[in-house]
Amino acid sequence: MLVLAVESATELAGVALADEVGVIATAATSRGRQHAESIAPSVKFVCDRAGTPLRSLKGVCVDVGPGLFTGLRVGIATAKALAFALGIPVVPTTSLEVLAQALCGAGAAAGSLLVPVVDAKRGEVFSACFRVADDSHVGAVQVGHVGAVQVGEDLVSSPEDLAGSLSRLGEPFVLGGDGAMRYAEVLGKLPGARLASAALTNPPVEVLAVIGVARLGAGLGIDGAQIAPTYLRDADARIHWEQRLLPASARER
Repeated sequence: MLVLAVESATELAGVALADEVGVIATAATSRGRQHAESIAPSVKFVCDRAGTPLRSLKGVCVDVGPGLFTGLRVGIATAKALAFALGIPVVPTTSLEVLAQALCGAGAAAGSLLVPVVDAKRGEVFSACFRVADDSHVGAVQVGHVGAVQVGEDLVSSPEDLAGSLSRLGEPFVLGGDGAMRYAEVLGKLPGARLASAALTNPPVEVLAVIGVARLGAGLGIDGAQIAPTYLRDADARIHWEQRLLPASARER
C-alpha cells in the first residue's frame, strides 16, 4: 500500500513516500517558505528515487493545519489534484497530531502528556494536548490513532495564556514544535516542562507518511473534495481588510 505524504503547514515543505514496511524516500526544504516552488518537484523526486510511477499510489496523506495559510493551501491543493487525477483517497492529518506522534516516537513513555505547539505568527500559537497510549508505537493503528491520543481541542492563544493553562496541569509534559522553540523562554521554563530537541521543530513528513499508511490501511481515507484546511482563525488579509472597513474611531481602540 503505497502512500504519498505532503507536509506544508510550517516553514518545512516536504514530501515522503511510504508503504507498510516504512518510509521509502523523502524530500524537504525548510527555509524561505518555498512551498509552491518545492512541493511539485519534490513529488517527482521521491517517485523517481523510488522507481515508482504516480499511478502506483493508493492514497495521499496531507497535513491540513493549523499552520501557515499559504503553505496549507499549496499542500492541500497538491493532494487534491493527485487524488482527483489518480482516483485515490486522501488521509487528512493535523500538524499538531503529526508533531505529537513524532514526540511519541522520540521515546516518550506510556502515559506521558505531549504538548505540540505551532507558531501562529502575530504573537500567537496553535496547541493541543495528547496522551501517549499504554501500548502505543508509531505505526500501530488504534481507532485511527497512531501512538498518541488527543485530549482536548486544538487551540489558538497567546504564549502567555498557554503557559497559564500548562502551569495548572499538575504533571510533567513534553513540548515540541516551532512555537515551543520560539517561545521557549515562556513555555520551556514552566514547572514540569521538557523541551524536545530542535529536530522536532517542524512536523516531520516521514511521520506524516507513517500515519497515512496506517490510516489508509484502516479504511480511513476520504474523497479529496472533502478536504479543507484547519486555520483556527481568519487569514491576516481578511483581518486587515475588515479593519479598513471599520470607522476610524473603532480602528483606534
